Amino acid sequence: MRPNRFQIQREQLAVQGPQKWLDTLLPKVTRLRAELAQRDPRDIAQKSGATLVDDRTLQLIVWDTTHPITFPDCIVRDSDGAETRLDRQLLMLMYLTIADGVPPANRWLRYRELNGGIFYSHAFHGYAEDRLAKAFHGEPEKFSLAAIRLGGKLLSFDNSVSFEFVAMPRIRLGAVLWSGDEDFPSSATILFDASANHYLPTDVVGALGSQLVSRLMGVSDDAGETLTALAVQPP
Repeated sequence: MRPNRFQIQREQLAVQGPQKWLDTLLPKVTRLRAELAQRDPRDIAQKSGATLVDDRTLQLIVWDTTHPITFPDCIVRDSDGAETRLDRQLLMLMYLTIADGVPPANRWLRYRELNGGIFYSHAFHGYAEDRLAKAFHGEPEKFSLAAIRLGGKLLSFDNSVSFEFVAMPRIRLGAVLWSGDEDFPSSATILFDASANHYLPTDVVGALGSQLVSRLMGVSDDAGETLTALAVQPP
């Protein structure tokens, strides 16, 4: 099987290092800032679920962190006022630009069912779902504790342990674990609300799935799948 562009970019990232990739994101960040600067922050807040603090400031929650975004420069900052790392800025600016206000569909899709997801499903299974299954093999209680710690909401799928999470105001994910034993391996699935592509491209939605797995495992996902996914987006 020929490697897809996601796998190729991951290999290049490993060789060249995160900082080089961060540098390549600046033109995309600049373009999105210019687009958002022409729009009404009130409209952006309404469509994205961000909070309008005043006429010049939005607040956007990503996982459990609140990021202020000022207008018209459209710079994303951390809670301490420092400018957020470029890949994370790009993720949030992309979300604010694409968001069209479509409400949650309340219908779960597998990654391969998202727009174009079939082309990346094999890679996504490896860096997200298979990683989750191996991390919590034979330990459903440990998975449950990790999910609850992250604010997960219990879901009901037959013979599984599963939770729902909110990554961004309009991006909902589900993590489903079928716990194995010494004779049968565990398996896992990351699910997405069917409205996901109204807010982010499939590549980047997959990055959020990887982030969720890393958060459940209690490890950092810095400059990993997130950066790679953003790097393969069109300029």
